[in-house]
Amino acid sequence: MINNAIKNIAVAGMLFALTACSTSTPSKEKVAEAVKKIMPVKFEVVSVVPLKEIPGVIEVSIRMDNQPVVFYMDKKAQYVISGSLLHIDSKKNLTNEAQQRIKGK
Repeated sequence: MINNAIKNIAVAGMLFALTACSTSTPSKEKVAEAVKKIMPVKFEVVSVVPLKEIPGVIEVSIRMDNQPVVFYMDKKAQYVISGSLLHIDSKKNLTNEAQQRIKGK
């Protein structure tokens, strides 16, 4: 279990380093096109927002069957990071907060 967590952190770190050079945020359409390749169900892209805290990573919020789903991508929309994003110092679950924002829309 711990080895998998360390491996996931290492992969995420490499992804962040590789994507940090990209400056433009992909459009909702580009994100939808990429996501359809791995999730062939009906969904709506609600928002695509660059994360200020992690350069090169975007937060993608979608609505699927009226349920909010949040995940993270690189700015080229080639990689997806699925799971909760936690801020260590504040102990905030940023993914959960984003899902709550979608529910409010």
